[in-house]
Order: sequence, then structure tokens, then C-alpha cells
Amino acid sequence: MATLIPLVAGFGLAVAFTSPGSVVTIIVLLSMSSGRRRAIAFICGWLLAIAILALLMVFVLHGKDFSSKHTTPSRTASIVEIVIGAVLLIGSARLYRRPRSDKGPASPPKWLDRIEGTHWSLCVIVGAVMLSYALTLAAGAEILKANVGVAEAATAATVFAVTSIVTIAVPMLVVFAAPQRSSGVLASWRAWLIANSRSIVLIALMAIGAFLIARGSFDLTQ
Repeated sequence: MATLIPLVAGFGLAVAFTSPGSVVTIIVLLSMSSGRRRAIAFICGWLLAIAILALLMVFVLHGKDFSSKHTTPSRTASIVEIVIGAVLLIGSARLYRRPRSDKGPASPPKWLDRIEGTHWSLCVIVGAVMLSYALTLAAGAEILKANVGVAEAATAATVFAVTSIVTIAVPMLVVFAAPQRSSGVLASWRAWLIANSRSIVLIALMAIGAFLIARGSFDLTQ
């Protein structure tokens, strides 16, 4: 458990810092009518998706034999990590090879413009969809391989959930702490994230993908 918590916290931070698009989405939602409700709904959807996966892990998969690295469930979890790592590396390679657009400064996705005409509660679905499921499943695999009790697994899942929202929660804190200055601050953050999100995601995905492949391979050879 002493090593599990830092590990899942690391996965949570990996989710947070490889999701600049989610931060941009939160900032855009905050600029709309009922902006705070939309942003809170987005975060609730994000956390709800993690909670559903955590419940599946704790109450459905927790009874499997993960007591040894040589058991079939444990080896399956390691293989899942390797596959996820490979997917992340392939995704980063495709992102690297994709040509940059020279049509001027990038802008948020156009589908965000359509959200303003919808009820704020629909942002729950947006938050759930935008969660990084690859890294969430990788964190779940680590919790299962740790073979801890239900309470410890729930605690680890909670730590993951909290750390995963670090970056998307910051714009909300800015709005609540400095409402008069928040518009200018968030606008500058949005511009920076849109301009640099490609580099951020590329570096992070390559590092995390390599880590998952190495960790899964190491566990399989033990």
C-alpha cells in the first residue's frame, strides 16, 4: 500500500497533465451562460466515470487471484499495461508525424460552440467522455496487481480520482478566488494551452507509454 498510493497518484497526475484539451474545455465552459454549473457538471462526469470503473474493479474483479505475478489475472493485468503503453506510443508517433496547421492560431474545437445552446447538465456526459480511459485502466491494473483489500483499493482509486482533476479544477479555483480577474487569466491560459498542447501531450504520452511497456514487461518476466 505504501508504494501503491504514490503510483496511482502518479497515474492521476499523468491523466491531469496529458489532458490540456479538458482544461481548455473547462475554460470555455466557464465563459458560457451557467458557466460554473457547466464546469462543475463536467468535473462530476469525469469523476463519475472513474467511480464506475472503480466499482467494477473493486466489486467484480477484486475477487480474482492477483496474489502472485504468475497467476493468470495478474499476468493479464500486465499484458493490459503493455498494450496500453503500445497504444500510447503509437498515438504519440502519429501525433508527431501529423503536420502542423499553418492556417493561423488554433482555436478550441467547434463542437464546444454547440454546447452553449444545451442544458448545463449535459456537460456531465462531456466530462465522462473526455476522461483518459487508457491511463485510468492502467491505474486500475496496478491497484488489482497490488492485491490489497477493498478499503485500500477504494482509497487508491480515490487518490487517483483527486489527482486526475488537478489541472481541470484550477480554472474553477481561479473563478471562485478572483472573479474580477479570472476572464483575463483564463483567456491567456487558454491561448497558451491551445498553442502548446501538441508538445505537452506528445512528450507525456511517449514517456508514459514507455513506462507502461517497461513495467508490464518486467512483471511478466518475474
